[in-house]
Amino acid sequence: MPEQAKTLFEKADTYRRWTVRLELIVGKYNNMMKVLLPVEKPLMYERVKQINKSLQAGFDTLQWNSENIDKFIDTNTTIMGELDFLVEKLKGGVQSMIAVTNLWSETPLFQRKNRTQAPEDVENIHNAMIAARLDIIKGEGKEIHRLVKDLNDNVRPEKTQMPQKQQWPRYLSYINGHIIEGITEGINSSMTYLAEQIDISYNETNDLAPIFDIKVQLEDRVVQFEPSICCNSRENGIRDIINMITGHFYSLAIQIPRID
Repeated sequence: MPEQAKTLFEKADTYRRWTVRLELIVGKYNNMMKVLLPVEKPLMYERVKQINKSLQAGFDTLQWNSENIDKFIDTNTTIMGELDFLVEKLKGGVQSMIAVTNLWSETPLFQRKNRTQAPEDVENIHNAMIAARLDIIKGEGKEIHRLVKDLNDNVRPEKTQMPQKQQWPRYLSYINGHIIEGITEGINSSMTYLAEQIDISYNETNDLAPIFDIKVQLEDRVVQFEPSICCNSRENGIRDIINMITGHFYSLAIQIPRID
């Protein structure tokens, strides 16, 4: 057997180990560049610059018989691992925030039982329910702020050079857009639910009882409703109650302070 071939065969396991570890570094690097959004890439600017500089020796000077290949692989495995962890933090943090905002559209901010009730009972039951629900949403807003702080602690934009430091406010604006979308979907979901509940066709199709029990009487050949269908001075008309309920829908927007 030629001496060169014998030497290569003796190092086959070493080459196989190096190849596997290098492929892992390359895979993580390529995946990172693929999944990072334009708003996220500047946050990784300094770190990507670091890994690119560290990897450059593998393109320019290192060969399979170089003495410091293990050190090269160990160093870049560590750097790439830290970078991959941070990318996962960014992605996971945003996904967790979106999961929280999705809760606001899953359950409408108005609930009713399938029976007709006096308007004042509908109002009282709703007021009791909405107070507890808005408290929960406030807590979910605090969780979003906690997630943002966690991202800030990991990215550390205030300690980095430009353009990463400049990009952080833009990144917060990006996150804020997701929150606004969640608020909008939450309001829309509740409005849609309420609109269906007061639609006679929807009620008949789904075998639902009317929401309000309204008294009707005839006075001087004029039909009178008690309480009134429209708004009235006592603010207990059906439209007063509906306006109050929809006002609570819109109040969803003020439960979560802007993160920027």
